[in-house]
Amino acid sequence: WNLASPLSVETALSPEVAQEVVIGGMQNVLGAMKSVGCRRICFTDSIGSFGSTSPRENVSARWLVDNPTQDPGSDYGIQKRACRELLDEFASRDGGDPRIAILPGVLHSEPIWGNGTTEYALDAMLAASRGQAFECPIDLDVKLPMVFVDDLMCGLVALQTAPESELREPQRVYNMPGLTFTAGELFREIKAHWPDFTHSQKLNANMDKFAKLWPDTLSPDETLRDLDYEPEVTLPRMVAAVLNAHSGRRMGSRAAFRSIDTCDSGRISEEMLEKFVRKYLVRGREKQEYMKRRQDMVGDIVVEVIKDLDVDGDGVVSLDDFLEWSRVHNLETLVDDYAAAQWDQMKKDERQC
Repeated sequence: WNLASPLSVETALSPEVAQEVVIGGMQNVLGAMKSVGCRRICFTDSIGSFGSTSPRENVSARWLVDNPTQDPGSDYGIQKRACRELLDEFASRDGGDPRIAILPGVLHSEPIWGNGTTEYALDAMLAASRGQAFECPIDLDVKLPMVFVDDLMCGLVALQTAPESELREPQRVYNMPGLTFTAGELFREIKAHWPDFTHSQKLNANMDKFAKLWPDTLSPDETLRDLDYEPEVTLPRMVAAVLNAHSGRRMGSRAAFRSIDTCDSGRISEEMLEKFVRKYLVRGREKQEYMKRRQDMVGDIVVEVIKDLDVDGDGVVSLDDFLEWSRVHNLETLVDDYAAAQWDQMKKDERQC
C-alpha cells in the first residue's frame, strides 16, 4: 500500500491535506483490517524517510527504527514515520503482521511517471529515445539508490509471503535494494546506445537538495538473509530495457500515424481520421444494426479524437503531437471506448422511450 502517493497537485501542495490522506488513510486501512480480522499488510516506505544524519553508504532500514526522532527533512518523511508508528502499534497492540519496504527510486519502462527527484533518470532516457538534449536537475556526481521494477516486485513478493518467524528485523522494516549510480554514469551508459545524446546541467534547488540528503547506497544484507532476495538488474541492462521500450513504442506510433496519413503529408486531418475510423469500425462480425449505428457515430468520434490528438492546440495534428499523445493513449482503444459509450447511451435512450 503506498498511501503517500500524491493524489493531485493540490494535495501535494497542501501539507494538511497530505497528512489527512497519508496518516488518516493508514488509520482507516488498519481500522478496516481489524474489523475483519486481517493481520498482514505490506507498506511501501521510501528513502525519503532518511535525513541528513543518516549514514551515506550501506545504510540499513533498521537505522530508521533506531533513530525515531531524526529529521527526514520533509513533511513526506515525517508522514511516512507516522505510518510506521501506526503499524508498530498495530503489531504490538492488535497482533497485526505488518511488513515495511523502504523503496529507493523506482525505474521502469512504462510511458509515464511522476515528477520526483529520482525520476530524473526516466526523464533522461525518454529524452534520449526522442533524440533530444536533456537538462539534468541534480549534481552529476551525486549517487542515488534506485531499483528496477522487475527486481522490486520480486522483493515485495518475498517480503509479503515470508513466514513471520523468518523476519528478524525490528518492526519488520526492510530495504528493497537495487542499483546505485550517478547522473554522469547514467548518461555514459545512455551514450553507449545513443552516441548523439547530449546533456547539460540546470540544477533544480529542491531536487538537488533531496538528492544530497538521501543515502548513496542501501544495505542488501538483511533482505538477502531473511527474504532470500537480491537484485539482478544492472545499470546496462536497465538502460537497454527502458530505451528499447521507448523506441518500440515510438516505432509503433509512427506506423499508426502513417496508416492514417496515407498521403504522407506529415499531418492528420479530420478527413484522414474519418477514413481510418470508418474502416476500423467495420472490422469483425458484429451485428448489422450495431455496425450501422457505429458508422453513424463516426462524425462525433472524429471531433472528439481530433481534440485529444492536437496536443499543442495549434489546430494541426503533427507527428510530434501524435507521438506525445500516444505515450499514454491508444487510438483504437479510444475509438472503441467512445463507440461503446455512444452505443450504450443509444440503447438506454431507446429503452426509456
